[in-house]
Amino acid sequence: MSDFAELLDNLKKIEAGDFKANDLDRLRLVEVAKKLLNRVETQEERLFDIAFGQPIIFAALQTLVDLELWQQWARIGGGPKSVDELCELCTQKCDPNLLRRLLRLLAPVHMVAETGEDQYELTHLSPGNSWQLIQSRTHHWDGSCINLPKFLAKTGYKEPKDTKNSNYADWCPENLDFFGKCVAEPAYQDSFSGFMTAWARYKAPWPEFYDTRSLLEGADLTNGKALCVDVGGHHGIDLTRLLEKHPDVPAGSLVLQDLPEVVAGAKDLSGKIEVMPHDMFQPQPVKGSRSYYLHAVLHDWPDEVAVKILRNIGEVMVKGYSRILIVEMVLPPIGVSAIQSVMDVEMMANVSAYERTEAMWGKLISDAGLKLIKFWPDGRGNECLVEAELA
Repeated sequence: MSDFAELLDNLKKIEAGDFKANDLDRLRLVEVAKKLLNRVETQEERLFDIAFGQPIIFAALQTLVDLELWQQWARIGGGPKSVDELCELCTQKCDPNLLRRLLRLLAPVHMVAETGEDQYELTHLSPGNSWQLIQSRTHHWDGSCINLPKFLAKTGYKEPKDTKNSNYADWCPENLDFFGKCVAEPAYQDSFSGFMTAWARYKAPWPEFYDTRSLLEGADLTNGKALCVDVGGHHGIDLTRLLEKHPDVPAGSLVLQDLPEVVAGAKDLSGKIEVMPHDMFQPQPVKGSRSYYLHAVLHDWPDEVAVKILRNIGEVMVKGYSRILIVEMVLPPIGVSAIQSVMDVEMMANVSAYERTEAMWGKLISDAGLKLIKFWPDGRGNECLVEAELA
């Protein structure tokens, strides 16, 4: 027992900051810790957490979003505050004992830290400035996931592949699909954009696992020609990461494309990045770019739609010169990670789509008139860069 006590004491000392030099070791430890939890938890403990604990914990997180407490608290540094002081930070009047009970719920799951009687501070897990991750669940994921069992029963348990007759449209009061809802209600687009921005910050930057120098070598950037067109590029984080690695590329050689209501949220971009409103289902206006880049775009669509997106790009590519760079999950034959499997079924629930295996990517690329060059794994086991050219 003395050895066990020492083991527990050592485990308590481990923090995320200990792995700044090697994040892969941190990820390995997380996986081992999850497997340990799976081995030592009882069935009742696990199902209590899933069925009873997680819904009410999320409700508490969302309530503090509604009170704007996460945002206000993070703005002043997130340090220790009494319940009464936190009530003062809320943008709406809140009963102190209500807030006390919510914080008391969030402390054991480490969303806040209890620093004394009736006193709390933010932790590295607190939503803080990433509160849109919470809001996106309220707007999108909760409704679609709760509806999924009923929808699957209604369809005779067929795999959803119809982008219009989707599970999301089935639960949505206006019968809108996911992207239609985002267009119809800006708040829903904002929460989705916030989710995407926060999730993108977590991912491995693509210039770290793909040889971006190969794009510059032999690239013709004269007369305003493009180096990289980011199709469906949201707010431009991936082009920003490319520019950080290659700051000397000419202005205008990096082009950010997305729907007008999406790129309107692209703030503080470098002047070297051209922002171009564009619908990927329309003809591609930038001809002959060295590369066309799509990150987490094609997993939103089944193959027949994804082929149309790729063919629109293929029509303006230069054979032997232009590349298509697709950053997505590539599911392994066995040992699919929790992140990959969650994303796969979320795509099914929300947009009637899926994550693809290596074989599925090969078929999609071939069907679009392209030739696969190489898979570039991100080193973390989440995504790959799929490089292709005209066949």
